[in-house]
Order: sequence, then C-alpha cells, then structure tokens
Amino acid sequence: METPEKTVTNPGLWNEKAVAATIKASKMLWGKHNEAIQAWLFESGFSLETLREALLGWQVRNTRRPADTWGTEGVDKILLPEGLTIPVIREKELKRVVIFRMGHGHDGEYHTVEGSAPVPLVLTGSTPHTALVRRELDALLLHQELKKEWSVVATGDLPASALEGPLKGADSLRPIAMDNDAEALAPWLTSSARPLAGTSLVDLARQGTLAEGLASVFN
Repeated sequence: METPEKTVTNPGLWNEKAVAATIKASKMLWGKHNEAIQAWLFESGFSLETLREALLGWQVRNTRRPADTWGTEGVDKILLPEGLTIPVIREKELKRVVIFRMGHGHDGEYHTVEGSAPVPLVLTGSTPHTALVRRELDALLLHQELKKEWSVVATGDLPASALEGPLKGADSLRPIAMDNDAEALAPWLTSSARPLAGTSLVDLARQGTLAEGLASVFN
C-alpha cells in the first residue's frame, strides 16, 4: 500500500504547532496525575537530569489534527498518539517529533509526527567516538550510561542517506543492534557484529541486564 508523500507547505506553521505540542506534553509529564509514567521512566534507568535535558513529554491521549492547520499536505490528519514525546532539535530548532507509543495495542512502537524533517537524534559526546542505535529512547539512555563521553545517534525510521552528515568523520563508530535490528542497521554492521538479545536497551534496563549487555559491546 502506497503512503502519500507528506509535504510541509508552511514550515513556520509546522514548527509553531510542533513546538506548542512538545511544550504541552512536557508540562503534562511533570504535572499531577502522571506519576505512573514518571515511575516507568525512572524504573527504566533514566535520571531526572537526562529526562529534563531531553525535554521529554507525555502525550496523554491519541489526538488527530487537520493536516492543513499544521501547514502539511499529503495526509488528512496529523496523528499525535498517546505516549512519550521525544523532540529532535538541531541548531536550536525543532526539526522532528518522535513519539514512543504506550497504550491502545501499540506499546513500544515509535511514531514520527507527519511533517517532521528527516533529521536524526544526535547526542553529542566529549570524545570523537560515536555509538549508533535504532531507537530514540535507547539513544538517550545509552548517552547517559556512557557518561556523555560518546556521541550517540539514533537512526529511527530514517533512510541511511539521512545519517551521512551526522556520521561523517565519526571515530570508532559502534553500532549497537538488538535481535531485530539487523535490517535497520545493516549499512553499518560488520560481519562480526553480534546483536544483543532483547528488544531494546530500555527493556534490558528494566530487566536489570543493561550493564552486562553494554559490557559485552564496549569491553
């Protein structure tokens, strides 16, 4: 089934709407009655500092907005599904919004908000080393666990061409693949690469096996 091309006809309007949605979600995450979501994040190993710096938010319910009110055509509606909002910011401008879905039978799925630019999440480290993961939440957690020494890039659902710029000149590129990431990370995996057993780094953290898994990759 073909997906119609999504074209942003008014970038300023899209950015305005996306920023407003992101800010609202951030306030919702730290507001009253969402302690369960906060607990889930802390139980997944995230520090308060990491969550605050990432500007994570909580989209409290599935919401659909007319695409033209977001300056976008090619789809009828802009879907903001229930879940954790992850803003992708480049040069102080919001470029992409990713939502980690929770609820309604879509737990663990990642949704890129229509009209987002093909810009990956890049977390800069203090050394030239770069780690590559598939999922945005995994990128945030890994960057934290590596003490922000390594840069971490999340491929998300983007094509390999969108990663060329962020990975250009990267030293000691280290792809970290889970069991089902072979296809998504294929352009960067070597024949000797061994995926980690599991569905995500976040899941490993929740199981208490993240440290062991990372030791097998970085030692």
